[in-house]
Amino acid sequence: MDDRADRGVLTLSFALVFPLIVLLVLLVVQVALLWYSESVALAAAREGADAGRAYGGTDQAAGDRASAFLAPFNGVLGTPTVGVRRPAGSNTIVVKVEFTPLFVLPWLDGLKVDQQVQEPIERYVGP
Repeated sequence: MDDRADRGVLTLSFALVFPLIVLLVLLVVQVALLWYSESVALAAAREGADAGRAYGGTDQAAGDRASAFLAPFNGVLGTPTVGVRRPAGSNTIVVKVEFTPLFVLPWLDGLKVDQQVQEPIERYVGP
């Protein structure tokens, strides 16, 4: 049997399969980054809503708390935007956190992460 006919087959196979393996690994990393970004955004929105819903809490306190929670992640997860509002006629506060996360794969760069939390505002009700 002549082994010269099989020379280079392993190199060719590696050259064809390796880019697919790298793409699969990068895809897994990208999904993990998006999942982590959404978790951080939701936690920041909850922190802000908890600060704003407390008795005597303000929209400024809610925005500051959410921004302070996001401060350690600045640059790692993108530039965040925090919005706080109190819908008219309801006793709730809504905190929305959104940002564009980092992307490992270039064709996914249009995605945005946004999380919103709505909680009732604590108020004193007399006896």
